[in-house]
Amino acid sequence: MSKTRYHPASIFLHWFVFLLIVAALITIELKGQFPKGSEARDLCKSIHGVFGQLIFLAMALRLVFRFTYGVPKPTNPRPVFISLAQAMHWLMYALLLISPIFGILYFQYGGKEINFFGLVWPQLVTPNPEMKKLVEEIHEFLGNTLYFLIGAHALAALWQHYVVKDDTLRRMLNKVKAQA
Repeated sequence: MSKTRYHPASIFLHWFVFLLIVAALITIELKGQFPKGSEARDLCKSIHGVFGQLIFLAMALRLVFRFTYGVPKPTNPRPVFISLAQAMHWLMYALLLISPIFGILYFQYGGKEINFFGLVWPQLVTPNPEMKKLVEEIHEFLGNTLYFLIGAHALAALWQHYVVKDDTLRRMLNKVKAQA
């Protein structure tokens, strides 16, 4: 695979994770439309949890592809932009892996069983209402930070596409061959 292009699996996983994040956001926002303790509210939280687990798995797989096939060389030659882009990517990767872990801890500290397509997670922690609240706050902070970073990431991609006029966005859309 040429180092001027992303591996097709990396492109797929990038957009798949994006869709999962949108779905997770929609379901957790929809949760607020239902009264506490209702079945609909609990269902929204459960679906949000499934999306979080899928995000974790997709991101782990994406990192495997990144380490196996590498990534294209940056098209913007300025070292400051390269450093910012790398920092942004690694921070988003970390948040996309850590946030689902805090989501799992939230459920488990609340004494709830976690299902993933018919499989049940083993109970890793003892239920604890104080820890549940703390973990929930951390999970929400990580999620809000992630939404901010995703926005900055999208704006940077649009800036590179429309202002700098390089192939960065086209490479992730797999629309044209990037120049070497």
